[in-house]
Amino acid sequence: MGGNSQPFVNTTGTAFRFQQFLPGVGFFSGNLEGYGSQNRFQSGLNFLELRDAPWMGHHWTLDAGDFGVAGTLVERPFNNIFTPEIDARGVKVQAVHGETQYTFFLGEETLTAGTRVSYRIQTPQKVMGGSAVRRVASHLLIGARVMQFATSQQAMLENPYLFPPGRAAGLVRTLAVQALYTPTTRLKIYAEAAKPFAAGSGKVTSILAGAAWESKVFSWKANYASQGTLYFPLAGYFSGDRQGPYAEARFHPSKRVEFYGSASRYRNNLEHDESLPSLNSLSASGGMSATLSGNLSASASISLVRFTEAGGGVDAIASNNRQLNLTLARTVGRHTIHVDAREIRMDMTTSLQRQRSWEAGDTYQRRHFSVGGTVRYQQAAGAASVGSLFFRGTAQVNAGRLSAYGNFELGNDLANQTVFATEAYHTSVAGVGLRLGRNWNMQAEAFRNGLNLTINPENIFLLENGGALAGMSPTAQILSAMSQWSLYFRLTKQFHWGAGLPTERGERLTASAAPLMGEVQGMVLVKALDSAGGGAGITVSLDGGRTEVTGPNGDFRFHDVPEGAHIVALSLAALPADYDPGTVANTTVTVRPRRAIRADLEVTPLTSISGQVSGPAGAALDGIVIRLAPGGRYTTTAADGSFTFYNLREGDFELILDQTTLPENGELRSPASLFAKVRLATPVARLEYRIEIRAAAQKPIRKVLDKK
Repeated sequence: MGGNSQPFVNTTGTAFRFQQFLPGVGFFSGNLEGYGSQNRFQSGLNFLELRDAPWMGHHWTLDAGDFGVAGTLVERPFNNIFTPEIDARGVKVQAVHGETQYTFFLGEETLTAGTRVSYRIQTPQKVMGGSAVRRVASHLLIGARVMQFATSQQAMLENPYLFPPGRAAGLVRTLAVQALYTPTTRLKIYAEAAKPFAAGSGKVTSILAGAAWESKVFSWKANYASQGTLYFPLAGYFSGDRQGPYAEARFHPSKRVEFYGSASRYRNNLEHDESLPSLNSLSASGGMSATLSGNLSASASISLVRFTEAGGGVDAIASNNRQLNLTLARTVGRHTIHVDAREIRMDMTTSLQRQRSWEAGDTYQRRHFSVGGTVRYQQAAGAASVGSLFFRGTAQVNAGRLSAYGNFELGNDLANQTVFATEAYHTSVAGVGLRLGRNWNMQAEAFRNGLNLTINPENIFLLENGGALAGMSPTAQILSAMSQWSLYFRLTKQFHWGAGLPTERGERLTASAAPLMGEVQGMVLVKALDSAGGGAGITVSLDGGRTEVTGPNGDFRFHDVPEGAHIVALSLAALPADYDPGTVANTTVTVRPRRAIRADLEVTPLTSISGQVSGPAGAALDGIVIRLAPGGRYTTTAADGSFTFYNLREGDFELILDQTTLPENGELRSPASLFAKVRLATPVARLEYRIEIRAAAQKPIRKVLDKK
């Protein structure tokens, strides 16, 4: 690896991963990675984990080494507020009992760095916390957590890029409570409160509250945030420090047309620190997309951003920005052709700038081959006029054992230097993968990237929750996306024993060969008739290999997923017996580098109906047939007259006793048909049939006297 401002660097190392199921103990797995570079050792992801171990009525998960803890305790149905995941090196203990999950963790926070061979950077911040999450009702999930973030003052002075201005407290303890209420399948109501405890200023209590409604025709989300500087003071991240409302809506009057819009108004510096700048933003956007006749699609959008900055020893800044965008695309045979026009207007305090761009591109696809290219002409007018060309090309081929891919960017993308930036970096990469047989694989790659924008308080405030930063640590982004090039070569051998894991599939070689990583996250939704919520303890698979188990609110997350198409599915072999696969049991997602893509799945809950046939003492009550309608299922009674139908989906059922199977002289004294309304949240009353045994009719006796 090399770059404009650094000498040539080479990195070598080894990585070892294993997984083993231990009957009666749990699922044991581990990962060991170590690398050497310029006579220095760097550690990658190293951990040992025992998952789902039964002990004392709980199911335990124990992690030693590198671990991750979700930033939120319950599902947060908003995308505009970001809370980072805690990655640390230490220990984590998790216990699940019924509807409650307990978690404790202790360690030193780490950040991911490295362009192709990723490794962990330990920060000088120690993190510790404990949490409890419980479903207190079928529609209500509540979580509470206590955390501690500890750093020495000397470490903060030596690492200013990890601790932004205003976060001067070396020891911060926070208490947070989060709740999610889902009264219907379409409505979700979220509330959160967090209180920091630290010396000095910056002890603003943070709140976040809002609701989300989703249906096929109309959906909306709205929330209000008031988050201080110490809302979530994780080193290397900029979470919180904003106050204001946000709302968005989408309207689908038909399958071919969609309208959308959003608006927000934020300010920072809730602590009124005069040494820091006070920032204000007012943003609004709207647009529509439509599918027209003749394989033609069109979209149009407008975005407005008003921004002001004052105080903190800097000159006051005010800007009024507007972006208009129009796109037309049409499919012609195997070609997808698109044209795009865009105008950006930036009215600053000291100057007026305008950008206009026109773009055209085409993508050609066949079964094993695709190629595409885009050219964009950009023109910027202001204090000086600038014109530039920007090119982007993609190609991919998958021919048996050989896979090759390439993504190329050339030129200066002027739009990413504005408040409408969508990418923090640009990337060009070309690689090849070859299956050598007997589970041997060879991969080689050339790669170059560079930063598109500068990480500063203004950009972080405007872009923190948008696509440009996409929830990444700005510090990690700077470390891993500076102007660099690299050459990469890897030779791998895969082997297994016992039941084994699926071998690498040929069609996945391209994706696994590209070390550009993203993330897949989602939720397994339990689709009940009268309610909906997340399903805990459900195993989800990625490409039929990697697995994750959902948390107490049904969420799951796959880290370090190579870019490209992947299949996310329910692991049917490990699906709990009280669930059936839902209408969405698997889905295909396309992972982008350093981005999180969502994939939600569904399961249908199963329940049971029990009953009893009662009769007088000594009556033979076994073997009586009970039929279930609708459907052709039936069961027979046990010796005590009890019966049960298992694995039933929710619905309305009729249970019919077959009177031909009653014991001899048996007579039914209750209705032959009983009705049951089966719902997950409402226990079904035990059904009861009553029978009697008639006395045997005595045959008439005729006396005959025989006289002799």
